[in-house]
Amino acid sequence: MGIFSPSSKLYSIFGFKCPKCHIGNQYNGPAFHPSTAFEMKKNCSHCGQRFMLEPGFYWGAMYIAYALASGFLLSSFGVLFFIVNLDWKMAFAVSVILVLFLYVLIFRLSRSIWINIYVNYDPNNESITK
Repeated sequence: MGIFSPSSKLYSIFGFKCPKCHIGNQYNGPAFHPSTAFEMKKNCSHCGQRFMLEPGFYWGAMYIAYALASGFLLSSFGVLFFIVNLDWKMAFAVSVILVLFLYVLIFRLSRSIWINIYVNYDPNNESITK
């Protein structure tokens, strides 16, 4: 069983798959499509798992998004400043632009991590849409 096998949490998190069945998608469309970038499905199309477990459920994902964005900003700044030898102002500007460009992926990834903390994979799950 590999680290990104269909039964692993990392497969569900990085593939934006349902945390319960790892088959259905969490989002309606592609990440960089303007109308569907932030639209999350209400239920899994395969097993029926609700993605909004309770009102305000994804508030905790904001902390994960903050950590992901901060980590990416600091690491990209470090690479651009220390390794590429850009001026600190230019390195910071490029890092901020990169974080803003990748914001949709950070948003989706933080929500995917958050729901995977609370919903466990069930390989014997009976699909309601068979």
